[in-house]
Amino acid sequence: MSEKKLSRRDFLKAASTALAASGFAALPVGMVRAQDDEVTISLWGFANNRDEWMQNLIDEIWSESYPNVNVELSLTPYSDLWPKLQAAFVAGAGIPDMVDIEISAMGQFVREAGSEPYAALNDLLGDQLDDLSIPSATKPWTVRGSIYGIGNEVNPVLLYYRHDIFDELGLDIDAPGTWEEFASTLGGDSMEAGHGLFAIGTQTWADFYVQFHQAGGEFFDSDGNVQLNSDLAVEILAWQKAQLDSGVYVDRGTGDAHYALMNEGAFITVWGAPWYQGFMKQNAPELEGLWKMRYLPVWDENSYLTVPRGGTGMGITAASENKQEAWEFIRICNLTAEGSLLAFRRMNLFPSYKPVWDREELLRTDDYFDGQKPGEFIAEAASAMAEVNVDPYWTLFVDAVNRLVVQQVLLDGVDPQQAIDEAIDEFEFNK
Repeated sequence: MSEKKLSRRDFLKAASTALAASGFAALPVGMVRAQDDEVTISLWGFANNRDEWMQNLIDEIWSESYPNVNVELSLTPYSDLWPKLQAAFVAGAGIPDMVDIEISAMGQFVREAGSEPYAALNDLLGDQLDDLSIPSATKPWTVRGSIYGIGNEVNPVLLYYRHDIFDELGLDIDAPGTWEEFASTLGGDSMEAGHGLFAIGTQTWADFYVQFHQAGGEFFDSDGNVQLNSDLAVEILAWQKAQLDSGVYVDRGTGDAHYALMNEGAFITVWGAPWYQGFMKQNAPELEGLWKMRYLPVWDENSYLTVPRGGTGMGITAASENKQEAWEFIRICNLTAEGSLLAFRRMNLFPSYKPVWDREELLRTDDYFDGQKPGEFIAEAASAMAEVNVDPYWTLFVDAVNRLVVQQVLLDGVDPQQAIDEAIDEFEFNK
């Protein structure tokens, strides 16, 4: 089992330019159907940074090649986008051509086989699927074998640490190999100096899931069966609660409160995917040069090196009358060097498009992380990253895990097994 974690896989490169589709007119890559009049394709999204990237792509790349195809970007706050989209699907009107589908929101739209509101992209991808880092690029948007979205970012979780405080306290961040060693060898000195060692979320499933998943656990298997009821889940929940009670771990807070704690030095390590680096820079600019990164400690010898965290995939709606143009836009965004490297330059996101992984641009040094090369860490971690089984009922399940497991155990001290049983019972009843 250890082969899956710490080895480096050879980075595969394959170039394919075939475009074939079921329900799509087959065209050579780089072409869309000729239009007598201008065509407008629309995309609904929720993230300002992705909107900026796509607008830059339209201005710098798309418009010159396809002057008759306008791309209309529409931003809606995250919590409002999904009910708005569901309402459009139910009404059968006002449906966009494309959607930025956040990983956690995917399941609610594809629960009933045969009525998925998105177009499958398998045939369009063809052999270019080999060019993508599957755990980040397609797996989260794959349901019943159909790929409904493509993510442009490789998102392995890394550990970020305040190297200035570590140096001041004489602590060796690389000494602990396991999470147990991490807490026991670094926690005491950290607390004596007035800092929590690590920031963990107490009101969200995500931070529990990172460690559970890294240790080999899953919320669902590939057949949709719930896998949370396990000794491993109980063990990790109990361990995280113990670290919080001891003061080694501190509540990371949410939103602005999280970055206020970061700026105050309330914690000296925190984990996050590469996209988190951008938020660190935006919300804690005065800490530039004080952070460094390393790989996660492991739970035991069977742990993965890391796991994916978050992600957004671009999908085409089944109702779109402009699927050719929509696919061409998605292809240029995600399956070309120009589009994927532009996303890296604009958003600091490491591309899921593997043919550019050896580009010098991706291996640049970063002053925020004291001259480290984030791309080296990201590429290595991506080569040994766990995959996620995203079930159609994922959103419903993680809501129960939020309320009845994580919050109940970490904040109220409820027995982990009792909390897990209650969450699974509620989920199965509401499913």
